[in-house]
Amino acid sequence: MIRKAGQSIENYRLLDTTLYVTLEPCPMCAGALLHSRVKRIVFGAPDLKAGAAGTVLNLFESQASYHYADVESGLLEAECRDQLQAFFKRRRKEIKQKKQEQRDTQMKGEE
Repeated sequence: MIRKAGQSIENYRLLDTTLYVTLEPCPMCAGALLHSRVKRIVFGAPDLKAGAAGTVLNLFESQASYHYADVESGLLEAECRDQLQAFFKRRRKEIKQKKQEQRDTQMKGEE
Protein backbone atom coordinates (compact mmCIF):
# COMPACT_ATOMS: atom_id res chain seq x y z
CA MET A 1 0.00 0.00 0.00
CA ILE A 2 2.87 2.37 0.73
CA ARG A 3 4.29 1.89 -2.76
CA LYS A 4 0.89 2.38 -4.40
CA ALA A 5 0.28 5.55 -2.40
CA GLY A 6 3.68 6.91 -3.42
CA GLN A 7 3.03 6.10 -7.07
CA SER A 8 -0.36 7.76 -6.85
CA ILE A 9 1.11 11.07 -5.69
CA GLU A 10 4.41 10.58 -7.56
CA ASN A 11 6.45 10.98 -4.39
CA TYR A 12 7.73 8.39 -1.92
CA ARG A 13 7.21 10.87 0.90
CA LEU A 14 3.68 10.46 2.19
CA LEU A 15 3.63 13.69 4.14
CA ASP A 16 0.47 14.55 6.09
CA THR A 17 -0.99 11.06 5.64
CA THR A 18 -2.64 8.65 8.08
CA LEU A 19 -2.38 4.88 7.79
CA TYR A 20 -5.07 2.71 9.41
CA VAL A 21 -4.14 -0.96 9.97
CA THR A 22 -5.60 -3.86 11.92
CA LEU A 23 -2.29 -5.01 13.48
CA GLU A 24 0.52 -3.02 15.05
CA PRO A 25 3.43 -2.65 12.61
CA CYS A 26 6.45 -4.94 12.97
CA PRO A 27 9.99 -3.44 12.90
CA MET A 28 10.32 -3.84 9.12
CA CYS A 29 6.96 -2.18 8.45
CA ALA A 30 7.70 0.55 10.98
CA GLY A 31 10.95 1.27 9.14
CA ALA A 32 9.10 1.55 5.84
CA LEU A 33 6.54 3.90 7.41
CA LEU A 34 9.27 6.07 8.89
CA HIS A 35 11.15 6.18 5.60
CA SER A 36 7.99 7.19 3.72
CA ARG A 37 7.28 9.93 6.29
CA VAL A 38 3.74 8.81 7.17
CA LYS A 39 2.55 11.35 9.71
CA ARG A 40 0.12 9.22 11.70
CA ILE A 41 -0.35 5.48 12.22
CA VAL A 42 -3.55 4.11 13.76
CA PHE A 43 -3.76 0.41 14.57
CA GLY A 44 -6.32 -1.80 16.23
CA ALA A 45 -4.68 -4.85 17.77
CA PRO A 46 -1.25 -4.93 19.41
CA ASP A 47 1.34 -7.40 18.15
CA LEU A 48 2.54 -9.05 21.35
CA LYS A 49 5.50 -10.75 19.64
CA ALA A 50 6.88 -8.14 17.25
CA GLY A 51 5.02 -4.87 17.78
CA ALA A 52 7.27 -1.93 16.97
CA ALA A 53 4.85 0.87 17.82
CA GLY A 54 4.90 0.55 21.59
CA THR A 55 4.06 -3.04 22.53
CA VAL A 56 7.51 -4.65 22.29
CA LEU A 57 9.50 -1.59 21.24
CA ASN A 58 8.70 1.81 19.80
CA LEU A 59 10.66 2.75 16.72
CA PHE A 60 8.43 5.77 16.17
CA GLU A 61 9.77 7.46 19.30
CA SER A 62 13.35 6.25 19.04
CA GLN A 63 16.03 8.93 19.15
CA ALA A 64 17.73 7.06 16.32
CA SER A 65 14.76 7.71 14.04
CA TYR A 66 15.12 10.42 11.43
CA HIS A 67 11.37 10.99 11.39
CA TYR A 68 8.70 10.80 14.04
CA ALA A 69 5.10 9.72 13.60
CA ASP A 70 2.07 9.98 15.82
CA VAL A 71 0.82 6.54 16.82
CA GLU A 72 -2.64 5.72 18.10
CA SER A 73 -3.59 2.23 19.22
CA GLY A 74 -6.70 0.34 20.17
CA LEU A 75 -9.08 1.60 17.48
CA LEU A 76 -11.70 -1.17 17.15
CA GLU A 77 -9.23 -3.46 18.92
CA ALA A 78 -11.64 -6.36 19.57
CA GLU A 79 -12.95 -6.30 16.01
CA CYS A 80 -9.41 -6.22 14.58
CA ARG A 81 -8.29 -9.08 16.81
CA ASP A 82 -11.35 -11.15 15.83
CA GLN A 83 -10.72 -10.50 12.14
CA LEU A 84 -7.05 -11.49 12.41
CA GLN A 85 -7.83 -14.63 14.42
CA ALA A 86 -10.50 -15.69 11.92
CA PHE A 87 -8.10 -15.15 9.02
CA PHE A 88 -5.31 -17.25 10.52
CA LYS A 89 -7.72 -19.96 11.66
CA ARG A 90 -9.01 -20.19 8.08
CA ARG A 91 -5.46 -20.27 6.68
CA ARG A 92 -4.41 -23.07 9.05
CA LYS A 93 -7.48 -25.06 8.01
CA GLU A 94 -6.72 -24.51 4.30
CA ILE A 95 -3.09 -25.60 4.75
CA LYS A 96 -4.13 -28.69 6.71
CA GLN A 97 -6.67 -29.61 4.02
CA LYS A 98 -4.10 -29.15 1.25
CA LYS A 99 -1.59 -31.39 3.04
CA GLN A 100 -4.27 -34.05 3.52
CA GLU A 101 -5.13 -33.89 -0.19
CA GLN A 102 -1.44 -34.32 -1.08
CA ARG A 103 -1.17 -37.36 1.21
CA ASP A 104 -4.31 -38.85 -0.33
CA THR A 105 -2.88 -38.32 -3.81
CA GLN A 106 0.40 -39.99 -2.80
CA MET A 107 -1.46 -42.93 -1.27
CA LYS A 108 -3.43 -43.44 -4.51
CA GLY A 109 -0.21 -43.29 -6.54
CA GLU A 110 1.38 -46.02 -4.43
CA GLU A 111 -1.50 -48.44 -5.02
